[in-house]
Amino acid sequence: MLGYRSVFQVDQRGRDVLGLTREQLHSWLRSKHYDADVLRANRVAMLAPHVEGVLLERSGADGSYAMQARITERTRGEPWVTQLTALVPRAPERAMLWLDVVNPEVFDEAEVAQRRQWTAAPRLVRNLLDVLGGTDGAAELGTRPRQVRGDEAKDLADVVRDAQRRGPVYVAGSTETLPQQRWFEHVAALLWQTVGLGAGYVLDPEATRTFARIAGRGHEVRPGTLRTFLPGAEFGDGTDALRHRLLSTGRIVDDAQPRLTRLLGWRARDVTIGNRLPRTALRLGAHFESRLDELVLDAEPAPVLVGAPAQAPGPAVPDLEVARLLREEFGGTEPTADALRELFALARIGREESAHRAAVSSRLAEIQERNAELQRSVDELNIRCDDETLAAAEARAELVGERRMTKHLRSLLTGSQLARAWSAPEPAAEDVPPESFDDLLPRIAELRHVEFTGDAGPALQLDEGDRLGRWAGKAWEALRALDDYASASAAGRCPRNVHGYLKHTPDGCQGFSANRHGFDESEDVRNNGKFSTVRMFPVPVEVDPSGQVFMGAHFKLVQSKMTSPRLHYFDDTARTGKVYVGYIGAHLPTKRTN
Repeated sequence: MLGYRSVFQVDQRGRDVLGLTREQLHSWLRSKHYDADVLRANRVAMLAPHVEGVLLERSGADGSYAMQARITERTRGEPWVTQLTALVPRAPERAMLWLDVVNPEVFDEAEVAQRRQWTAAPRLVRNLLDVLGGTDGAAELGTRPRQVRGDEAKDLADVVRDAQRRGPVYVAGSTETLPQQRWFEHVAALLWQTVGLGAGYVLDPEATRTFARIAGRGHEVRPGTLRTFLPGAEFGDGTDALRHRLLSTGRIVDDAQPRLTRLLGWRARDVTIGNRLPRTALRLGAHFESRLDELVLDAEPAPVLVGAPAQAPGPAVPDLEVARLLREEFGGTEPTADALRELFALARIGREESAHRAAVSSRLAEIQERNAELQRSVDELNIRCDDETLAAAEARAELVGERRMTKHLRSLLTGSQLARAWSAPEPAAEDVPPESFDDLLPRIAELRHVEFTGDAGPALQLDEGDRLGRWAGKAWEALRALDDYASASAAGRCPRNVHGYLKHTPDGCQGFSANRHGFDESEDVRNNGKFSTVRMFPVPVEVDPSGQVFMGAHFKLVQSKMTSPRLHYFDDTARTGKVYVGYIGAHLPTKRTN
């Protein structure tokens, strides 16, 4: 499965881009103790035991040159494929470098599905960027972020708005009270696994203020935060601002740096792998795929395995024994010299044919696995599309109902003294949804009647699967609904349980779709220790002397079959006046998911 993809352009004025690219490829191979010298054009070469290399080339009539180096490593059983493609047109046009890393999928027990395996940013990409530099549209790629001072923020604004780039742009804000060098180094560490995928920029205090004036409310980057801008940001569009995730100061300070580094790395891979390749790259990739098939499938002559290690010799056979074996093979007659030469020739042909069949078999297996992965990707996208369509339909239904009520209220107020009071109120602080679960968890303390007793880890992991922060916003709605439910119950305004409250939400209270609420788990879950045990969550000892209770009641935050986030709680309003939330995270296991 495609685990990493970097595509960038290189300025070739005054430089031998092709020569430098070859040098870095060979240096990388030698650093892995592979025999880089046997890698020659249009040959399948064994660079080391279980390591195969293919170099393909193409010269264009327009003076352009293209090459593709494909290294397949089977040192750990399953193949890892590193594929470097370079297209060098006639100067002064920019060259294009494209590197893919394909590795086996892994089984995710939590999601009960195959998923992409983590692939660290390759050292080969770092080496190429160090030597050649690179650009993605208007963004400058490098192995470390670029510092932006003062009015340089104006140019950065154009980079952020550039719709032609493929990858994200990371912008960190600062202020005079921040130690500039330490902040820069920390941002560089956070972006370590985005190298080759996105461009990093660290604003100085003046540039932070300049960028905020240009970007406006919603797209600004506050001091001590790091924002991920996807391609084509539209300043002034509040809806567009939701696309560009913000890593808050609190999370940067409180969360472990390696975890945030990996989180940013995952998101960068999702963006670049999900984007369509440039047409030039697609055509070039199809050409080299065809050439590789021809090389592997062409039996006349068979592929030459350059540098293949010779088989270890077995024990020597005595001459008399050799003569006896040959007579047996020739029906008891003495073999002639011509007959022996023919026998040896047939043996060589058979050996070459066996190697050819093995190469063909390997190539077919690779193509079949790729097709299977593509089908799984299509299935996953279909599931996600169905989930998003359902969520959009529900949101639209709620919006239509709210608009109908608003229209009705306006008609009642028309002409009355109360009409003058009709205006769009400023949103209260609690009405502003959190952008991530890291932002959400501290805000639970703002709620008077809800207490979070669980582990923050599963909630924070949800951020990896939610690019827009919608899941955290839905969790905040559910938490506020529980808080208003407890408040209304204490005031005698709600004689029902949580499910009844959601179906008949009192005026002025936060609601949540009752269809997304499960007032308890099924009998299969409650009566099965394997499933009920994982739903035992902490509570204060005054709630239960054991310090934990079974939390079957839950909110289905969003419909997402790949994760399906859940919020499990225990209603203790009748005694302590509180609701205890023990779990926010991915769908817990059931008989169906197991």
